[in-house]
Amino acid sequence: MRIWVFWCLLSFPLGMLSAEEPLSYCSMNRVCVEFVPKRNAVDVYFQNKIATNQTETSILVSAVVANMKSSVPLPLLTVLQGKKRKKLFQLHPIHPKKKVSYKIQYKWILGNYLSKHNSNYIYELPFDSKLKVRVFQSYFGKKSHTGDNRYSIDFGLKEDELITAARPGIVIDTEEKNIEGGFDLKFKQSANFVKILHDDGTVAEYAHLRYMGVLVKIGQKVGVGTVLGHAGSTGYSEGPHLHFEVYKPTKTLRKKTIPTKFRTQMSDAELIQEGDLLWRRESGITVEKKVMDVDGTFICDQIDSVTDDSCKQTSFSNLSPIYIIMPLLRPDVYSFQLQLQKKESSIRYEYTWETKKEDWISSFMIPFQDFQEPLDGEWVLSIWSNGILQKKIEFQLTSL
Repeated sequence: MRIWVFWCLLSFPLGMLSAEEPLSYCSMNRVCVEFVPKRNAVDVYFQNKIATNQTETSILVSAVVANMKSSVPLPLLTVLQGKKRKKLFQLHPIHPKKKVSYKIQYKWILGNYLSKHNSNYIYELPFDSKLKVRVFQSYFGKKSHTGDNRYSIDFGLKEDELITAARPGIVIDTEEKNIEGGFDLKFKQSANFVKILHDDGTVAEYAHLRYMGVLVKIGQKVGVGTVLGHAGSTGYSEGPHLHFEVYKPTKTLRKKTIPTKFRTQMSDAELIQEGDLLWRRESGITVEKKVMDVDGTFICDQIDSVTDDSCKQTSFSNLSPIYIIMPLLRPDVYSFQLQLQKKESSIRYEYTWETKKEDWISSFMIPFQDFQEPLDGEWVLSIWSNGILQKKIEFQLTSL
């Protein structure tokens, strides 16, 4: 979120105040100040030139003057409504025959500092319904979610994956022309983004989109699930992801981020945590009761660089180690029970292990070398946790 401070210093003899042409200065081609000299006075106007009719812009204006007085007390905290130019005050000389000067300073932020978040609203996850996404960083994240950003969430989207609206609203600002990014503060103002105004006056920011990756326009109404753009890694970023936050301005025009509850596959309303693996739950689908991603659980003959494609085989050599790889839906301490049985055999092998609280993925090597019978043949593997069957996998072992 950009909060800009601009200043202008002008010095005129009294007679020039009515003769000068209007002067203006803009912050990022968005919020502009315009000076309209009149005889013995200067009118000071402000305007958000990219605003929609619904956009509210909180602005704080002060002035350093010599031999001049403002028509209203300064500093002035107010809200610009929409795109219309608004006269905020007038400066006029105290002693008509003396030289005058004035320096205008202002800072601004999109949103109304008087707005109140609807804490009962439940947000949808802000990405394509086909995706399963890990939360890289959540509230109070040690890497960058401190201070004004403490209630922000980083979703681990890959480059080009689709970002969608988590709540209905109106697009009030976008940026897509930045190409730079990196985990360096020099890139802090280089993120591409979409900002959406909600009906309670709060603003959602979707940030780090790729270059030319915005798919909506300022003034466009969006609903839940409307595609906003493509994920990227512009700005202050270690790699591709989506930074999501909802905020309202404070009276000092800082950004107050707000904790938000989401509808997920595991809950109708929850505050999501770092490490959670999430996907959007379609209407009519019951809440997920299992502790691991069943579709993403595989047995595999490798443990590094595991992908769905690399672990789709169902036949393995009994000469190589075989691993069970299980993405956890929510990092925590879980007790897993593994049951292995060769088809047409009465012998069953059982193993138990626990995950660590910080684990996002759990793995276990099947110790076939300890078995007392020929390994070749068809096997059934059952994975249990806390007495609940998580998944059953059939596979074949061969000496080839």
